[in-house]
Amino acid sequence: MSDAEALRRFVLDALADVGATVSEAEPLSWIHAPERVRSGLEVPATFAITSDPDRTGDFEAELVAPGSYFLERIVALAASRGQWDVARFEAPGAGWIERSLSEAGLGSETGVHLETAELGQTVLLLLSFRVTLVSDEKREHFHLIAVSPTTGSAWEVDPTMADSGLMALPEARIEPDLQTAYRLGAEKLRETTREAVGAFRAVSLGLLEEEVRRIFGYFDQTIEEIQAADPDGSQDLLRAVRGERDRRLAETLERFDPKARASLCAIRAIHVPTALLRLRLPHGRGIAATVDAWSRRVHGLACDICHGIDGPWIPHAGAVRCARCPPTPAESVRPRGRPRSDTPRRGTRDGRGSARSPRGSTARSRASSGRRRAP
Repeated sequence: MSDAEALRRFVLDALADVGATVSEAEPLSWIHAPERVRSGLEVPATFAITSDPDRTGDFEAELVAPGSYFLERIVALAASRGQWDVARFEAPGAGWIERSLSEAGLGSETGVHLETAELGQTVLLLLSFRVTLVSDEKREHFHLIAVSPTTGSAWEVDPTMADSGLMALPEARIEPDLQTAYRLGAEKLRETTREAVGAFRAVSLGLLEEEVRRIFGYFDQTIEEIQAADPDGSQDLLRAVRGERDRRLAETLERFDPKARASLCAIRAIHVPTALLRLRLPHGRGIAATVDAWSRRVHGLACDICHGIDGPWIPHAGAVRCARCPPTPAESVRPRGRPRSDTPRRGTRDGRGSARSPRGSTARSRASSGRRRAP
């Protein structure tokens, strides 16, 4: 899913949560807002939204894009409400445990044996984070992080799969440990966005350095020209030029200083079937693991190389490694070949004088036939 589609889906979900009616009519989406939210959003009873800047002139459509005023109002509305809902996921028929293991690289074809499976129920928390990167430009992304309080793990969720197969449970009430879940989700968010934030920071600091160099070059040249034209001139003019230079430097630092912030926009609790498993690795030990029917993610495993907990997995040497780690030297070694045979390979010529006669043969070799028999 593109960032534009993720933003659009977030806005539509937030509007539906406050009681608005949504009608799809590409490339616009039409919204009928209830009276209680019109003033906060500063919109009429019926209005259109679009993620295409070229369509904002059509029916005065509100633009849903990073940094747009309408998106800021939607985020403020969602944050003030503390959006929270509860949903249920039903197991997709028999065999979902085996399918989940195969998708994780632990199917029976790999030699992994499923010894026992005990079914149960658990609650997963789906946290919606808005990440904003601000410098001379502004970027925004939405991330969905799922947290399993029972296993203490967190992982990023594809937005296209977030609503798949879920049924609303408006009357259900649960009280999970939100503080622990938020800590796990925030840590996973930092891990997920670390590379993008680092790249954004590097670009911003490069632009800052370039702009500072340009400012110093311009004002240093100006000061030199003033001093060359009137060596004994007024120092007030030079102080004014230096003051303007410092002001421009401060403005540039404020403009290009990279900042990153994340805010929690919504929480969804999902009741899902789960299974407690006992897996037997090929030529190895047994491992206790769990899998849920919604995410089909296998918990309880750790990579033997990097110690990460994210699959898919590859069984090897009585343990498992994640698919991102390279093969071990033992896996990469070539199998030992058979001893060399005296019989030359088909299509090759044997070396001169290298042929052997069968044991007990009376045939004369070429070398002996080429010599005169001794008298």
